[in-house]
Amino acid sequence: MAPGGADEQAASGGAGRHERTGPADEGLSVLFREACKAGKVDQGYELLRSAAALRPTFASPEDFGEGLRAVRLASGPGSPSLICFSSFAALAGVHGYARLAADFRGVSDVWALSVPGFLAGERLPETWETLVEVQVQAVLERIGDGPLVLAGSSGGGLLAHAAAARLEELGAPPAGVVLMDTFPATEDSPLLKFQAELVSGMFDREHFASLDSARLTAMSWYFDRFAGWTPKPLSVPTLLLRASEPIIAAGPDGPYQPHEWQTPWDTAHTVVDVPGNHFTMMEAWAGTTARAVQEWIEKHV
Repeated sequence: MAPGGADEQAASGGAGRHERTGPADEGLSVLFREACKAGKVDQGYELLRSAAALRPTFASPEDFGEGLRAVRLASGPGSPSLICFSSFAALAGVHGYARLAADFRGVSDVWALSVPGFLAGERLPETWETLVEVQVQAVLERIGDGPLVLAGSSGGGLLAHAAAARLEELGAPPAGVVLMDTFPATEDSPLLKFQAELVSGMFDREHFASLDSARLTAMSWYFDRFAGWTPKPLSVPTLLLRASEPIIAAGPDGPYQPHEWQTPWDTAHTVVDVPGNHFTMMEAWAGTTARAVQEWIEKHV
């Protein structure tokens, strides 16, 4: 499909409107917002977990059904193609990579994979392994067998890394992996130190997608599925792009000291700091982030 085609338009700036799943002022959403405003973020997540536990699940790719649809965000003759895995934050969706993909138009293909459960009526995977199997199936069946680089921003990097490990096991490794400000899913992750700021930033960006009960409960479900997840070492080149700015100021009175807020992903082969913070490196600075990915691909893939 040529640049600007239907798939790309569906994931452009207006895609959030197409992915809205219900009124933003529904009860569960209101209760979660009020809990967060009152500084009770942990209690808010407990509410979401209780509701998520009542949602239907699927146990295998066959149980899931037709499979995930891969959306092409950019087209170009170059190789390898870039496959972006959506994060599992409540605002997640293929639209989160539209700005990044803009710099690849006319250069190479950029695809994006969604995460099931964020739309009303969608089921959630029983385990993180189930999700990875569904996404790997989509990569193999929907995109093809050409050279691929798997990429993910924030939690999407966990999915890209897990999918790469599974593809290696299947004898079909990707050409590389790109993690964009992805943090370990461990209890001592620096990301947990500014959880309130992450929630606030999420609410500030609700114009991308309504934070309704489907999205909020899916977020809590995936957080729990990946809690404590340990990535397997990869043999393929791995790039970690880190935000060069914290969400809130570091210093003596802050929750962490300078640079303690940056992700300590130890298994990346290359680490590059890019302009912006956890959010803006994929927004206002998305073009710079995209060029960092392109430069790394040219040198290492």
